[in-house]
Parts: sequence; C-alpha cells; structure tokens
Amino acid sequence: MSSGNWICLIYTVSQSQDNSFKLMTKGSPSILIGDLLVRAGLVTREQLAGSIPLSSQTGLPVGRVLIGNGFLAEDKLHAALRAQSLIRDNVLPIDIAIAGLQKMNAEQLLFDDALFELGWRSEYFDLTNKLGQLLRDAGIVTSEVVNACLHTCFTTGLPLGRVLVLQGVITDATANAALLSQILIRDGKIDREQGVAALRSAAQYKTSIEESLDFHGFLRRKSSQTVRLGELLVLAGLVSEIDLLSCVENALITDTPVGQNLVKSKLISQRILDAALHIQKMVTSGELAPGQAADALKEIEKGISPEDAIAGVTQKRPGGPSSQLLSLAELIRLVGIVPLEDMETSARTALANNGSIVDVLIQRQLVAPTTLSAVMRTHDLLQEHKLSSEQAIFVLHSWLWSRGDIDELLKNLGWIS
Repeated sequence: MSSGNWICLIYTVSQSQDNSFKLMTKGSPSILIGDLLVRAGLVTREQLAGSIPLSSQTGLPVGRVLIGNGFLAEDKLHAALRAQSLIRDNVLPIDIAIAGLQKMNAEQLLFDDALFELGWRSEYFDLTNKLGQLLRDAGIVTSEVVNACLHTCFTTGLPLGRVLVLQGVITDATANAALLSQILIRDGKIDREQGVAALRSAAQYKTSIEESLDFHGFLRRKSSQTVRLGELLVLAGLVSEIDLLSCVENALITDTPVGQNLVKSKLISQRILDAALHIQKMVTSGELAPGQAADALKEIEKGISPEDAIAGVTQKRPGGPSSQLLSLAELIRLVGIVPLEDMETSARTALANNGSIVDVLIQRQLVAPTTLSAVMRTHDLLQEHKLSSEQAIFVLHSWLWSRGDIDELLKNLGWIS
C-alpha cells in the first residue's frame, strides 16, 4: 500500500444518467443519534426534546425512550443507528444517510433498498461482499454463515472480518490471511483461484498466507527475514490482534496504509509508527531479529529514544528472553503440530507422573518420529542461538508442507550454511 495521509473513500451517488456527483470527505464526521432522527424526519424536534430529560433520569439511551413513548419504531431506530455507525466510519456521507432514511420512511423500504434506489454505492460493500465470497469459496464458511454475518456487519457498521472473529466463526489468523489474500488479488500479484487455494490451505494447516502461497508456488517468499508491521506491533504487545484485524480491513477498504489506520484509530502514536517502520526495515536487512525488534518497540513505548532502545536490545545475547529460548514442548504447541487439547492433557499426565511432556506425546503417538526429529533439530539450532523463535516456527511450518530434509530447507532459506 502506498504511504500518505488518511484519505477517505470517494463515494458516488448517481441520481440519474445525467445527474451524478462525487463526494469526498476527510476526517471522521459524527452526528448525534437524536439529531440524525430529527433531520431524517423520523421524529420531531419536540418529541426528541421531551425524551431527553427522561433519558437522563433513567439512564436509558434516548432512542429507547423514543420507542417507549411510541414516537419511533424499533426497525427505524436500528436503521438510524446503522447509518450513524457508517457515517462515523467514513463509509456513508451524512447527506446521503439522511436522504436514505427519509426515503426509507416515506416509501416503507429497507434502509439498504433506499440507498440502492438513491444510486449510492461504496467500495465498503463491494469489498466486504468479496471477502465473504472468498471465505465461502475456500470452504471456510458456508453461504448461510456469510449472509448472517453480512447482515450483522451492515447493521452494526463493523467490518466483516471482525464480525466473523467476534462471533467465533473464524480465527484472527484466518481473517488476516483472507484480508491479505484479498489485497494480493486486488494488487494483481495473484489471481483469484490462487488466492482461494492458498487461503484454504492456510486455514487447514494453520500457516500464514505467505507460507501457503510459497508452498503452492504462487508467490515465492524472499529468503531474507521479514516481519509485517502489524505482526511487529502485536509481538510487542502494543496492539491487540482484533484491533489490528479491523485496521487491516479498513486499510483495504480505504486503500490507505495500515499504519495510518492505527494512528487514526489512536491505537498507536505517530512516534511509535515511525519507530516501528524504521525497526521493520532493520529486521528486513538482518540487523535485528523480530524478537529484538519487538523488545525495542516496548522500550520506545516507555519513552526511551529509538537509538537507545535499539542499542539496548542489540547488546543482549541473540537468545534473549523475548523470543528465542522456547522449550521443545512450546515449539510443538506454537507450530500447531499437536492440538491444544491434547497438549493440555499430556501436560497434566506428565505433571502427575513427574515426567516429560514430550515423552508423553511420544507415548501417546501424538508426534510422529520424523516430525519429532525435525522439531528437535530446529530446537537445537534455537538453543544454539542460530535461529530466532520466529524463524524456528516458520521453518517447521514450511517443513510440514514438504516433509523433506529439514537441513536442506534451512539451507534454501539461507539460515544455515
């Protein structure tokens, strides 16, 4: 994505073939729900004024008071709340929202139908529907689930990816893989069939979309170590996965950088973004490991200068506490070789018998000998500080695809000679 200031979508409203106009807005407009209801003609100003004191006394939202007083129907409040949410997210201009609500009320239409008849269309709906179709075609969700979540998405104004995750339909990782696949399709780096196939594999084998594309030969990864900006911020504990997901989806919709979305949403400061972008380049150039980069960002968040933070982490042993010294069992768990439930059961068995969880996994035949050999070889390199934990996890994910020679894979990646 190109860098630049926060640029909002261009919305097009075509009232007729001869009368069309484009409206571009910047910033984050807001409108009180009461004002929106009055301007749309759904309630009168007198009805609103009479409901506000009762709202203050009871603590009920003013919309609920209006419904309780018989001034407003439930479905019309929901439509207005949805319009308010879309306005806030810069998806729907205020004047078009008001016109849509007025048309809905006058002609007894659904809000969506009213907007459609006004000729309004937005990339928000196009890209949201495409994301749902991508997940459906990859066999990750059914059409019924997509349609139900799309209804929630359009009702609440939340991005589809976030709705799917919040409802427990898919994981953060799968949603992120779908969004990144959609971006690659949009940018012409892969075609749609490749995106669907890679997304299906990524969800099935719990790998990143890049690893899946690399395995299928659709898009070769560079052998150099890289880390995405969002991953770096999550690794540093500065952004949650669910907040990152929303920002990635908004970045896709608005065609703006993820970093600027994070700043706009006040999840990080511009200072942290600038530092993270600089540190990200250092990871790509091999000057820092991802774990060291995350440690540096944590220190910068505390107020330490970027120079001092970077100097501090580079003076530590490569196998510092942030990322490298994983136990063998932790490595097995993080790669997803053994389901979490089986890992927990094995851990309890090992604790009860004062034994090793790895021995229990072997006894229960939860780890094949060839897999264990690959994990142990990777873990040895981890303990020798020849790999970071992120590299070790990536290597094992890649090895699970091929089941070939682990050392040959490491050589191809340029991580051992």
